[in-house]
Amino acid sequence: MPKAHLSQVLNYSYLKEGFLPVWFWLIISISMALLFCWYISPVRNKEPTKIQKIVAITWIVFRRVISFTGALFGILCIYILLSSTGTIIEKILGSIVILCLSLFFIYVGIVGQGRNQYDFRDDLSLYAKIKEKYGIRW
Repeated sequence: MPKAHLSQVLNYSYLKEGFLPVWFWLIISISMALLFCWYISPVRNKEPTKIQKIVAITWIVFRRVISFTGALFGILCIYILLSSTGTIIEKILGSIVILCLSLFFIYVGIVGQGRNQYDFRDDLSLYAKIKEKYGIRW
């Protein structure tokens, strides 16, 4: 491919993607999420400011809305699965799998996840620390 054509393709791809490439926005989004998690982390020993409390409560509400919406979608999928044509074994097994995922979504929405993703005690201890640090009753 001649250089003139290659530069035209690159210019067109930047115009099509916007002002900055997709990888740049991905790096910015991941960095903001990590900074956000560090900012409200209960491991930090300082007394939380009002802004930290607002951000933490906003995060918890956002997480619960997303997780409970996922659980409701799972219940909708169970309804669709049970009303579809298929064998009773497929319906029961599919419903059990979807119900387990919905229960997991509810658990993550309420408690969250600690550093060790395979330990439920870690999740519960982190949730207790968050409740204590930010004064959350629910």
